[in-house]
Amino acid sequence: MKKLKSLCLGLSALIAITITGCEPQIVGPLLQSQDSRSIHVTGSGLVTGEPDIATLNLGVSVEKKTVAEAREAAAVAMTAVIASLKANGIAENDIQTQNFSIYPRYDYTENGRVLRGYSVNNTVSAKVRELESLSDIIDDAAEAGGDTVVVNNIQFMIEDPTPLQTQARALAVKNAEAKAQTLAEASGVALGKPITISETSRTASPPIAYAEEAAFADDSARSATPIEAGELTVTVNITVVYEIE
Repeated sequence: MKKLKSLCLGLSALIAITITGCEPQIVGPLLQSQDSRSIHVTGSGLVTGEPDIATLNLGVSVEKKTVAEAREAAAVAMTAVIASLKANGIAENDIQTQNFSIYPRYDYTENGRVLRGYSVNNTVSAKVRELESLSDIIDDAAEAGGDTVVVNNIQFMIEDPTPLQTQARALAVKNAEAKAQTLAEASGVALGKPITISETSRTASPPIAYAEEAAFADDSARSATPIEAGELTVTVNITVVYEIE
């Protein structure tokens, strides 16, 4: 019995020495995990704002009998599209190639596949800083590229969402505190101070329809492409752990 008691005391001392050698942030949870009394809640804060910048993804798609013909036609059309973007005030460093591809196209018949020609696709992203000009930018690009133009999508953004995130963060904290207080009162305990807080945030925008391919004989005969920027929602979600007093 004395040997068993000595062995237990030795193991206890070893555990104490091991824990003492750990970092404080590790020791705390180890010592308190058995007696931890806490409330875990999530809080959300949502703030809306108007976008002030947009990214337009557009380009050209050409199909010809040979690679040389397709590449040349695509090069001419894309040069005209890029020139129209720059003419509408988009800076050169705000235009970036996103995709360039050349691949064969086939028709499938009862006798197997038959080479129809070659397709060349070239797309760029253009950052539009003056949203009121977005409609003209799309229309002029469509006119410059003719029937080869493709407009894939428009993404609206807030260039600096920090002020909206700050507002949403404050709302999320209040929301989490209100939830925790309700849980504490319903459980007959007193709510203590926060132990840990973690956060995630995101900006959501409504889907934007792409503009159709089009070519216009003259400006007076065309209707402007309607584009609505709408609003963006900045959301901050937090997880808070409160002490129970």
